[in-house]
Amino acid sequence: MTKTMKLTVVGLLALSAVVVTTKVYAIGTTGDVNATVIAALAITNSSALDFGEGIQGDVAKVVAPGAAENASNGSFAITGEPNRAYTITLPADGAVVMATAGGGVANKEIAVDSFVSNPAAGANGLLDAGGAQNVFVGATRAALLANQVTGSYTTTYTVTVVY
Repeated sequence: MTKTMKLTVVGLLALSAVVVTTKVYAIGTTGDVNATVIAALAITNSSALDFGEGIQGDVAKVVAPGAAENASNGSFAITGEPNRAYTITLPADGAVVMATAGGGVANKEIAVDSFVSNPAAGANGLLDAGGAQNVFVGATRAALLANQVTGSYTTTYTVTVVY
């Protein structure tokens, strides 16, 4: 009788292990994903910043940015997303030096500093309803040395715009 009793207890334990179940519930939902694509910001140089002629020993010359393109100021056409604000960055002092052939010595170089723009540098640009604006740039050409080498002096400068 002892053997039968053991089998019955073991059988009941095995049966109870099979009968026990666990219920698992899961639920999910969806979320939205959105994006807006805007027109790329572009800048094109329309006219050169031109200090014109100067004679050896001439004083520094200032070109104002003005409110419209003229024979001296530099101008840039900005295009992008209509009615969007943007920031303008101009060259730092000491970053722009014009040179003539064989530059690298003082009397063959002319510094250009104090860059200014209209609209003013910083977070001041605003594209119109058509997505356009002109930026006008002025600067100061350093005084010319008494022994400044004659000839044409050129260089480039960078105006950066960013949304």
